[in-house]
Amino acid sequence: MRIGKRITTLALTAFVTAALSGCGGAKESPEPAGEPAAAAPAEAPAASGAAKIHLPTGWAMQDAISAADVGAITGQTMTYFPDAGSKAQEGRPSAGYNVPGKDFSVIRFAAVVGGGDAEFESTKGFAAPGSVVEVAGVGDKAYMCDFVTGATVIVVQKGPDVLRVDWQPKTYAEHDKVELGKKLAGKLIENLYK
Repeated sequence: MRIGKRITTLALTAFVTAALSGCGGAKESPEPAGEPAAAAPAEAPAASGAAKIHLPTGWAMQDAISAADVGAITGQTMTYFPDAGSKAQEGRPSAGYNVPGKDFSVIRFAAVVGGGDAEFESTKGFAAPGSVVEVAGVGDKAYMCDFVTGATVIVVQKGPDVLRVDWQPKTYAEHDKVELGKKLAGKLIENLYK
């Protein structure tokens, strides 16, 4: 029975990872004939005075937030949990942290550098009906929603960048869902925009 739980956990994690890392993002259009393709920067230029990620282009999520950072918020010992969907060199880093030996404990962090409004809105298409709620006090704008898998996500836009944090709220039931999301996303923002 324990193996069945683990397979279900892995399948659920893979589904949520695939859904979140594959949704939205900048769409590339073919260049008109005879015009050279312009290289797109990994980070959108910041407007004067706007916040800018202080890490070098191609940064990995574990450069931005650590297991100790996440553990300080959850009150549990967390370890790094790699995310196969991470595309750090393309400006789409992601990684997770989990409580060793605890099912459904992965808290996944993902970013789309320069994703903008389209990327910010894209996760709403995967939300369980009626679950989208605006969240004040983190980033420039933010919302939370639930998925049919039971996972919850907070999506934050800071300048042109979009950040997501998802987790299973039943695993962290001792925390208020909105406050936990705000603290996790807030710590990521604090570390990125020093």
